[in-house]
Amino acid sequence: MKLNRRDFVRLAAMSVFAQPVLAVLQSVTEVRRFRLELRPEQRNWIPESEMPVDLWGLSDTQLTITQGEPVEIEVVNQLPEPTTLHWHGLRIENAMDGVSGLTQEPIPPGGTFTYRFTPEDAGTFWAHSHHKTYEQLARGLYLPVVVEEKMASDTDQDILMVIDDWRLNNEGQLDTESLGSLHEWAHGGRLGNFLTINKEVQPSFTVKAGSRVRLRLLNTANARIFAVDLPEVPAWILAKDGQPLANLMQVTQTLVMAPAERYDLILDIPRDAEGQLSVTMPTDRAPIEMAYLQVEGLHESKRVQSPNRLPANPIDEISPDQMPDHKVVLDMTGGAMGSMTQAVYNGEQMSMQELIQHKQIWAFNGVANRPLEPLLEARSGELVEIEIINNTGWAHGMHLHGHHFKADLARYNPDLWHDTLLMDSGESARIRFVAGKPGSWLLHCHMIEHQAAGMVSWIKVIG
Repeated sequence: MKLNRRDFVRLAAMSVFAQPVLAVLQSVTEVRRFRLELRPEQRNWIPESEMPVDLWGLSDTQLTITQGEPVEIEVVNQLPEPTTLHWHGLRIENAMDGVSGLTQEPIPPGGTFTYRFTPEDAGTFWAHSHHKTYEQLARGLYLPVVVEEKMASDTDQDILMVIDDWRLNNEGQLDTESLGSLHEWAHGGRLGNFLTINKEVQPSFTVKAGSRVRLRLLNTANARIFAVDLPEVPAWILAKDGQPLANLMQVTQTLVMAPAERYDLILDIPRDAEGQLSVTMPTDRAPIEMAYLQVEGLHESKRVQSPNRLPANPIDEISPDQMPDHKVVLDMTGGAMGSMTQAVYNGEQMSMQELIQHKQIWAFNGVANRPLEPLLEARSGELVEIEIINNTGWAHGMHLHGHHFKADLARYNPDLWHDTLLMDSGESARIRFVAGKPGSWLLHCHMIEHQAAGMVSWIKVIG
């Protein structure tokens, strides 16, 4: 997605970071098994501090699996709280979606749960807590997931950059006292003051001059909209939210990413490149250097052709002229500077003052938090259209579980597939998708504090 500098600053409401501390799949019967431990971890981010930063994480820093290959993932909860793992963007069975209280009971401390699925789509995805998410995500409970294509992409190197911000206090520790701040829930959500890539400070990745690099960008922040300026090298968008583009888009401007959005890019490193190439974040002041590509050596072969597109994932195409089987409206209201005066919560009509007592500040169609009845019910294979209207004073990143959709929002190319969509205040968008696997699928804002404070609904798909 591309925005000019003024649009980005308005959307992101940037705070100042401290520097530098800051196809049809082949049948596969063999099952690959993994074990992931959810546990406390520490990071030495501030050299002058004797105390590492206490976070939560997983026993692996990345999960790499293969398209069409069945997996069993045993998740062991070694944390002091119950939790789940949601497999964001993966179109898998609903029972494996990892939503606490909807698709599974949370995994208790000391307990285990085994997720079993076969990834239909290749691409860049992630797993994250979907229980008390506003806190557990802020503590770092997430894992990037790379689903490899059956055929290797036309690249020499694969680099993953997981972008996150953290709220640190004056002691250089995670600011846990501010978790659950009602003021933040009613505004833009929790914004951090410390930037990392792959939970590291300004990491450097070695590349060769003349090489072709696949760069995977993932925004795991609770609420911050990130802007990313790439080095001045030829670059193309290869995929959005895990779904390949039919025609690659050349990158000529700043990439803007809502929480949970992903972009797969191609970067062609010039043969005469040398030294450090910076990946930066623009601000009203000076750009912040996020990470570096360190050029060392020369790639043996010369590339003269433009990059090829990736093989398409097995997703149902949607004709613009096709009439939907279901059409509904999702009206977003509430938040600071909003006009919402009442909403239904837990089946009871409440005034704004009563809602605030329950920390409910936002609503979809006049209902705060997950309603008892779904937004819509559709059969697998039916075409669904949802008109989303942002009648709030804030930007929102709308995420639909278990599906990818097309959208008619001007800042995006209409050919892109999404599982997460950035919508500014006052914007409307029609999203269209084919109802997928049976089950109950969430639709919510991925500014996670907004979800916790009311911005969540669900759809029901029946076989």
